[in-house]
Amino acid sequence: MEELSLSMAEVERRSRLSKNTIANAIYGPRHPQAKTIEILAEALEMPVVELTRVRRRRTATDPVSFRAWLGSPSGRIDLWIAALGAAATAVFLYRGLRAPGAEAAVPAIHCLVLLALLTQLPRVADPRAEEDPRLRMAWAAAGDLRRYWGAAWSFWVLLYLGLTASAALDVPSAGGSVAVARWASVGLNLLQNATTVMLLLAYEVVARPTVREDLSRRQLLPVEAWLVFALLVSVVEGTLVLVGVPWAAQQWLGWASGFAQGTALALLVGRLDSKYIGPPAPVVALLYFYAAIQGAWPALQQHPQLMLVLTFLALVLKCLLFLFIAWLFESRTLVFYLARVRALDTDVARERAEFLRRLGR
Repeated sequence: MEELSLSMAEVERRSRLSKNTIANAIYGPRHPQAKTIEILAEALEMPVVELTRVRRRRTATDPVSFRAWLGSPSGRIDLWIAALGAAATAVFLYRGLRAPGAEAAVPAIHCLVLLALLTQLPRVADPRAEEDPRLRMAWAAAGDLRRYWGAAWSFWVLLYLGLTASAALDVPSAGGSVAVARWASVGLNLLQNATTVMLLLAYEVVARPTVREDLSRRQLLPVEAWLVFALLVSVVEGTLVLVGVPWAAQQWLGWASGFAQGTALALLVGRLDSKYIGPPAPVVALLYFYAAIQGAWPALQQHPQLMLVLTFLALVLKCLLFLFIAWLFESRTLVFYLARVRALDTDVARERAEFLRRLGR
């Protein structure tokens, strides 16, 4: 309408069509509205081709898609960090597979990329600035998600720092009487489990109401309790090393750690695959794939060459996950999702019971 320099009332007067019909003709699908467009073109004394050339202009309040966000200044920075890190990792991966000596460079670059992205983690507005209670709770939940996501990312940085040290020191990855490798596995699994805890807490935030109207929290367990549980698992694993349990028995805990993190990632991605968010289908499919291969974590400690390949693949998919979460924060799509889901939580049980009651008559 801006391009035609006409108001909706003027078009309505000239064409004698309702406002909804005019809006659907201009902004809606072209083929179903062909006859209406012809009427509009005749009333406005314009060629049909000229009228159909007009497209709705994007405004500042329109939602920013994931692809559009990648072209924004902050999105480009994150994308360049991820792309350069992946390219450098691919170079050292190629060298590491052909000749020994570059194994430590792959997890080292992985660690640096994660650290660089961590500095780009978007900030969240103060929830107390909102007057609407529903929005205030949504902003508070978004702040919680940011803390848990940042903590998970920090533990990942430490994990790949440990993998870098293990590769640089040539810590044996299997068997025998080498106790250093077994204790290294205990430490790495502890960091892996701590990351899993933070991902589960992030899932809890998006899965159910965790913030009350007074901004107090109602979680299944406090954060400290979850971290203590992760520490106790590592104590059990350390005890197995001290009593001389065979290496194969200890590896079962590694498999459990990998599958637990894959489950946590799948839970989180599954919740974010919502109509309230509208994520691109290829992005969701790749993130589910990342959750699936996370169970291969013990393979990193047993097969050095496979470790390099999986580390590279994990870096690419982890960067995609970071970009996706950053888009949710910066576009404020996450706040919309949290506000709408909270409203749905209060209504869906009542509506389901009413529907089933009517259906049972």
